[in-house]
Amino acid sequence: MNILLNIFDNPYFQNISSGIIGGLIVLAFQQFSDRRTKNRERIEHSIVGKKSLKILSQDFLYQYEPGKITIAKLMEDFGQPQRKYFDNEHNNYIFEFRNAKLEVISRPKDESVIALTIFSRLDEKYPINCRLSFEEEDQILGEAKISDSIISNSVHFESYHTNLGYETIIGCYNSYRQTKHLRYYYQISGKFDTIEQAKNEVIVQVCVTEESDIYSFFSYYDTFYN
Repeated sequence: MNILLNIFDNPYFQNISSGIIGGLIVLAFQQFSDRRTKNRERIEHSIVGKKSLKILSQDFLYQYEPGKITIAKLMEDFGQPQRKYFDNEHNNYIFEFRNAKLEVISRPKDESVIALTIFSRLDEKYPINCRLSFEEEDQILGEAKISDSIISNSVHFESYHTNLGYETIIGCYNSYRQTKHLRYYYQISGKFDTIEQAKNEVIVQVCVTEESDIYSFFSYYDTFYN
């Protein structure tokens, strides 16, 4: 017992002990901090969408592509949709988030996703990138505008009347090899006689689809405006 007391009273031993204990505390704190950082990175980057916050992530349209995912995958990541519509040819699902609304069109047979439509609330904290061509930098949906690239690659142009005025849809393709199978449809407000007149108009909604004749947009009454 006296030997142990002498050891514990020894300043050299006390210094070593203090160093070991201090090192263990620092190591434990560092491991805790690393776990928090990795978990935060996992939420921000690995999971495209934050289920607990009901937030759709900024790069959703770049990380989920029609033709490469199923509706089951979306439900696994985001939970059940708020609304569903079924017919013989297509299934439609509506997901509502704090910063956006998402419409998904899928095939009944294999549940593969054909088209994704996004309407953004233009939340300053949680914006959504409007998917554009690879020639252009990312821009926020609700601020992005019809560009020369969209006009030159257009395959569809129409203005139609609604109860609240005219809307215009411009569809275009992207010749970039990895996404050349996709079509992009942009909705803007107003009536235009030619597609050139629509240049620099703000894009309100975007639909990314793998089939040129299948696309959809939210009506005014389904948006955040009302």
